Amino acid sequence: MTELCFAEFAKCLQSGIQPPNDDKDVVGLLLSWITDMPGVADKKGNPVNIAPSLVSDLLKRKVDVPKAIKNACTTKKVVTEAIKHCTANVIPYLNPILSDDMFEAMGKAVEADTIIAIKKKKELTALLKNGKEAEFLGQMLIYIINRENRVSNSSIVSDDIPLLAEADYECPLCHAPLVDYVKNTPVKKYEVIKIYPDDISAVVSEFDPIPKPKKIDAPGNRIVLCRDHAEEYMVEPTAEDYFRLREIKDRLSSTYSLRVDINDATLEDEIQNVLYGLAGITDDTELEELSLDALRLDQKILPENRLLKNDETTRVLRYYNFIDNLFSAMDRDGTGDFDLIASEIEVAYKKLDTGQLSQDEIVEQLAEWIKNKSGVGNRNMRACHIVVAYFIQNCEVFREIPK
Repeated sequence: MTELCFAEFAKCLQSGIQPPNDDKDVVGLLLSWITDMPGVADKKGNPVNIAPSLVSDLLKRKVDVPKAIKNACTTKKVVTEAIKHCTANVIPYLNPILSDDMFEAMGKAVEADTIIAIKKKKELTALLKNGKEAEFLGQMLIYIINRENRVSNSSIVSDDIPLLAEADYECPLCHAPLVDYVKNTPVKKYEVIKIYPDDISAVVSEFDPIPKPKKIDAPGNRIVLCRDHAEEYMVEPTAEDYFRLREIKDRLSSTYSLRVDINDATLEDEIQNVLYGLAGITDDTELEELSLDALRLDQKILPENRLLKNDETTRVLRYYNFIDNLFSAMDRDGTGDFDLIASEIEVAYKKLDTGQLSQDEIVEQLAEWIKNKSGVGNRNMRACHIVVAYFIQNCEVFREIPK
């Protein structure tokens, strides 16, 4: 036993107990008496099912012990019940030849753990030393149920990178970042799940009407989620959750394909002059605002996109003339070609205008593309949005709404 967590405890017990001692037998032995308690239920009010997929994920440390079980293991009373359970259902079935090795491994894990409180460490060590093995196992079981079981700060697997890029490195359900950095090293804060689960025996009625994919391991059936949402889905998948994830996956795949496509479009380096010009505006810069009479956004942004219209209107009125003067100056002194840049913006827009993205999403993708192509960095993202607004007004982006 190398660490105080549910998976290591279960594996260690497995090594010292008589058959049947398969994974499902051991995990069931440790948890089923808790799931049988009144009031221990999943988010839908149903009993917690220790399905084969949950057993596998617990032992692989992909998920934590379900919250419903954790919540039932926070009182002194449940510690007493755990000791009774171990006395009646574990101790009598230990392998007398290997049990000493098992207890020694558990004791060493307690001694080596740097997180456990000193008081708790002394208590567990004393129980083992004094031969109170059932009490030791009962207290250990409740303790490790309350500990984190999922592996934290593990390295990113290269096979996951396309799925991370598809999700833009954030959980599509809650937008939490999926990658963190510890001492400049990227570590995973996500799990890759199968939208159509591997094992659906526990929820077969829910998934009966859903056709099983030809290749359940294919990228089209896999999605990255933050650990909390991944665990929730893997433990308690429902048909409703499936259809929601399926729709999100299809949208992510389509959007990612468009991003890859637009990145093939070229953009003149001279666009940097405009972006840095915008970034250099100060309180002393005189800005000649565009007349409201010249505004064309009413004709191009759908009425339901009120917030987008407000943002683009502000950008156009305040900065259109400033950008126009920068482009004119570039044309005059030969440092840039406005017509070429405008045509490249229009090509990029047309690649995105496939009917799959909303106007908001098209604006975001164009701004991101301008930032990436120009190499100006995230600090100039606002300038990239202002340039997109300019080209909306100038008719390279969005078409006039049919009357």
